[in-house]
Amino acid sequence: MKTYIYAILGLTIVSGLTFSSCDPNKPNNEGVIEVTSDITEPTTWSGDKIYVIKKFDFIVEAELTIEPGAIIKLHPNYKTITIAQGGKILARGTASSPIVFTSFKDDTSGGDTNGDGGITTPAVGDWQSIDINGTSGSEFIYCKFLYGGFGLNPSPTLDLSTGGSSAKIENCTFANNGGGKNGSFYVGVLHADNAANSTIIRNNTFYNNVLPLTINAEIDIDNSNTFSYQSFTNTYNSIFVFGNIDKNTSWGETEVAFVITSENMQVGVGKTLTLANSVVLKFLENGQLTLLSGESSLINYNGSGVFYTSFKDDDLKGDSNGDGTSSVPATADWAGIYLDNWDKTVGWAQWENIRYNNPNATVK
Repeated sequence: MKTYIYAILGLTIVSGLTFSSCDPNKPNNEGVIEVTSDITEPTTWSGDKIYVIKKFDFIVEAELTIEPGAIIKLHPNYKTITIAQGGKILARGTASSPIVFTSFKDDTSGGDTNGDGGITTPAVGDWQSIDINGTSGSEFIYCKFLYGGFGLNPSPTLDLSTGGSSAKIENCTFANNGGGKNGSFYVGVLHADNAANSTIIRNNTFYNNVLPLTINAEIDIDNSNTFSYQSFTNTYNSIFVFGNIDKNTSWGETEVAFVITSENMQVGVGKTLTLANSVVLKFLENGQLTLLSGESSLINYNGSGVFYTSFKDDDLKGDSNGDGTSSVPATADWAGIYLDNWDKTVGWAQWENIRYNNPNATVK
């Protein structure tokens, strides 16, 4: 690992700055504040400052409000922000003044903060994550998340995977981050596979990441998120879905597919999953979807452009499994859609928009 030297260009006290007695964050070169203590009481970070996190496992135990335009850089030795019970982050930027969470080596955001004259450049995994850690109430609006996802195994940048985590994520950009496949698990840059179903994910842009987004199956997703920018997409360019559905839920994203990672995702008795036209569901090997109230559980199941297919099917919504053309779809890649009308077995759906399945195939 490289050794980084933090160059202090002179200690300047900026007029109008105030620091609470329990928050000994100090300004160094003008406009840069080193954060060396946890947030233990309500605190506001100014929109015209750069905050460099220099505390191992920086904890937010109270409300931290971040003003539009603020830049938060994570030092290579201090890679995480964790929200504790009683804490939350209110990062409400604007379209013209977004809030940026990025690498200490990112000179394009706030200049050469590490003072090395551009010798180092930012890269995927320079810092790890913001961990919502089972809390609720945090908001990230018009934020940029850049160069996160540090770890030997794929790591999220914004992590809502702890049960009960809930947040609002709107109009944010996730670029140049990690995520990916870890054994049989899929880890999104925005990792909400076990988040509360009240989590809001709208109008965000994901590009140049490994794996952009994982969600709990009960989170409503409309068609407002974007999974490309100019010529950049993501390696696993899909929404990866985990769990069962026991509330009325709707999925509307049509740019990329929904990949069902549960071996047998169930839609509960009397509950519905509504699909918009042109929504595509892809399934991992031997995967299946079970509708416990039968066909009526899946609203618009035969809508225009709606398909159910193999994870390897690049013809529909592109290369979801991130292997280019190394794999091709084939019959029996997945089991199918099972219709179960409560007290009687109906059997496997035979819809024309189901591709590459075979419920009777032997396990491969």
